[in-house]
Amino acid sequence: MDESISHARNRPAPVVLCPDMATEWLFDVGADLAVWSWQDRPDVTRLQRTRTPKVKARSGHVPVYAFSVTTGNHLHLESGLEHDLVRELDRRRDLTWLVAQPCRLRLPAKRRGRRLEHTPDLLSVHEDGTVRLWDVRPARRQDEDFRLQVRLTAEACAEVGWSHEVFAGWSRIRRVNLMWIHGFRRPMPWYSSSLRLLHEYLEGRGTVADVLELDAGGGHVVSAMWHGIWSEQIDCDLDSPITRATALVLHQPEGVPA
Repeated sequence: MDESISHARNRPAPVVLCPDMATEWLFDVGADLAVWSWQDRPDVTRLQRTRTPKVKARSGHVPVYAFSVTTGNHLHLESGLEHDLVRELDRRRDLTWLVAQPCRLRLPAKRRGRRLEHTPDLLSVHEDGTVRLWDVRPARRQDEDFRLQVRLTAEACAEVGWSHEVFAGWSRIRRVNLMWIHGFRRPMPWYSSSLRLLHEYLEGRGTVADVLELDAGGGHVVSAMWHGIWSEQIDCDLDSPITRATALVLHQPEGVPA
């Protein structure tokens, strides 16, 4: 355990170091937690962000406060591109937790005479126990220094049984589709009954036009369709423009016998 300054709160906060590894991991785990042991597979939901995103006059990004349905609170993200990733991850049924700027790594490399440090952009936890660190950067900005950070970060993750992935962005069509269905992420009282109605009426398969035909004009069934797509209860090709002819595959609603 080492005392350091938490960039998130600008006051002393405990940070766990792992000096016996090639890469040192630094975590902000809060003042009430004294030990964070790798051997015990610590609860990553206790992690707090290790820095606060900032923007300067010539910055090419704008920080974002994004609400996560998974965590029930807001994530302080560094860019719209990170928000694009969160929109996708937050809708996945296997996702159990998200943390922005989850740790700082002192990597086994030097730049300009100093130990290279790197803060991954996001951490995601999944039902199967997978813990994944994400680095977010457009392909055009993935220079040699970034590729070195990625390689060393991936090696560090493999050493502790985590995984690592780089997110460079979605296609324009998928990004717009995700932004649209993101507006229907919050559950509404009529969604469950409307999704059961859709599944019964369409017998598991149909098109957007079929849903429009079934809706009585109040928009309840249509909004339930969008929520179903967002929550992965309805399969839909998000990499193509959504039209009346777009095919839908409806999964069996919960509580309905097969």
